[in-house]
Amino acid sequence: MTGCRERAIVIPSSLTMESRDGRVNTLKVGLIARAAAVFRMNRIVIYRDPEFNDTRFITMVLRYMDTPQYLRRMLIPRREELRHVGVLPPLRTPHHPINSKSESLKIGEFRVGAVVESVGSDGGVWVEIGIDRPIPLRTVGRYSVGQRLSVRIFSHNPLAAEPVDQKDIPHYWGFETEVVDSLEGYLASKDVASVLLTSIKGKAITPEILQQMGQLGQKRDLVVVFGSPARGVDAFLSCETIGRYDMINTIPHQGTETVRLEEAVFATLALLNLAQMED
Repeated sequence: MTGCRERAIVIPSSLTMESRDGRVNTLKVGLIARAAAVFRMNRIVIYRDPEFNDTRFITMVLRYMDTPQYLRRMLIPRREELRHVGVLPPLRTPHHPINSKSESLKIGEFRVGAVVESVGSDGGVWVEIGIDRPIPLRTVGRYSVGQRLSVRIFSHNPLAAEPVDQKDIPHYWGFETEVVDSLEGYLASKDVASVLLTSIKGKAITPEILQQMGQLGQKRDLVVVFGSPARGVDAFLSCETIGRYDMINTIPHQGTETVRLEEAVFATLALLNLAQMED
């Protein structure tokens, strides 16, 4: 990913409509999160499908996945919807470090933290960053207990950190989750982005189209849209909107009657990754 450009996948609130098994649906959402992390997508957008709206569950699992393990108890309340999170695959991204030793931290290292103590704007802010103790945060602003933020280690003796803007972190730093009322309205707000609609009705992927895809998102935000398990993206968009964007079939000649949404996400993002290897 270059700079701080947005790379988003857009999925329906009906992602889980095919099963009532909480374990199955938890894993399905986890695979979407895993695909986003593997291919460095920094935003997952959920648009509401009026036929089936499981936005609350999908959002909850996605946010759980993106939260580092050492902050989950603090930031994620216990919910019935999260009873099957043990089946979720780990992200193993840079913002989910496995090192928990304070002496191993390097100057300039980034961490996701959460405020555990704040006594005003006089420097009395302490953050949990996944080591053996909270550390002080150098700041002149106000932070509330439980607030999540990204920090950078700037001192060893004493060990201390400073807040950083996510756009200033030079490598992949997870994804944010966003919920929108309609796919049509969301795309209308992305008039300067490169938008790719995926559909079995789209043009079959070819080497020529793959080459064109390599130019998508090079200088603009990239938005990749997926339909629901029951209906394609054309069911959620006007003819005018559909005509404005490229619609492609990233799994032509499929050997199965249907392709699951999470399978389509992996297949499509893998092709985009191949097309943009120079990015």
